[in-house]
Amino acid sequence: MERIKLKVRRKEAVASYQALLVETIKDPQASWTESKAKLEKDPQGRASNPDLDEADLEKLFREHVKMLYERCAHEFRALLIELVTPEAAAKETEDGKTILTSWSTAKKLLKSDPRYTKMPRKDREALWKRHAEELLRRQKVSVEHKGDKHNESKNRSSNDPSRNSSASRSAQERR
Repeated sequence: MERIKLKVRRKEAVASYQALLVETIKDPQASWTESKAKLEKDPQGRASNPDLDEADLEKLFREHVKMLYERCAHEFRALLIELVTPEAAAKETEDGKTILTSWSTAKKLLKSDPRYTKMPRKDREALWKRHAEELLRRQKVSVEHKGDKHNESKNRSSNDPSRNSSASRSAQERR
């Protein structure tokens, strides 16, 4: 029975500390060493619960920050999908750059959106690059696929024995 009570108290302590994290830590780049003091100042004492040790607190903090980062990355990718499109990439700047070939050009388009500023600076370009490469790959596959279909239809019309024989039959019938 005591084990069950201990488990319940621990579960409540975890939920309480996670609520504190949600209220206090909003930055996906927050560090444990800098945030620890801020969390300990909680008037409700949620960071100093005897049912959680230091390792538990740090682990929960890191999970929370990871979740914040993943949310920012997801929102940034959604921004890229909305704004960095094949249609937008078709527009070139005076120097021949597009939002798929130049990070600085893409950045000008993305900068005004809050999802851009929420994403940690060090990861923005890498996510953009991955998105741009994927779009370029899809465009290449699409162009190749269209070329294959065009060549197939050309080959089919010239190699189709029924078409050739009917054409030669009609020529023979006219003679």
